[in-house]
Amino acid sequence: MDTEKLKAIADENRLAIVTLLSGGERCICEVASELGLSDALVSHHVKRLTDAGVVLVRRVGRWRHCRLDDAVLRELGEQLLALGAAAKAAPAVAAECRACASEPTREEKS
Repeated sequence: MDTEKLKAIADENRLAIVTLLSGGERCICEVASELGLSDALVSHHVKRLTDAGVVLVRRVGRWRHCRLDDAVLRELGEQLLALGAAAKAAPAVAAECRACASEPTREEKS
């Protein structure tokens, strides 16, 4: 799993940007206006998302339009779904491990 993508999306403002971009391509100024953030702050966060490979940016004159890289997000989603499926299939109670079995319990220490 690509931790850089997860770290990039984990920020509150970047998650809001990703959520907004899930509705389609937007200009940086539109994103800033929708989220009540400055253009500079949105540009900073979009750069981080672009560096992580989550967002694609294209120039239109002096404007920058951004959109999600749906293939990257789909792959990340599939990896998270696989983790969820593995967790669901795992036993609810773990078998006692050897390290725990060799340690005295609190009662035995007293």
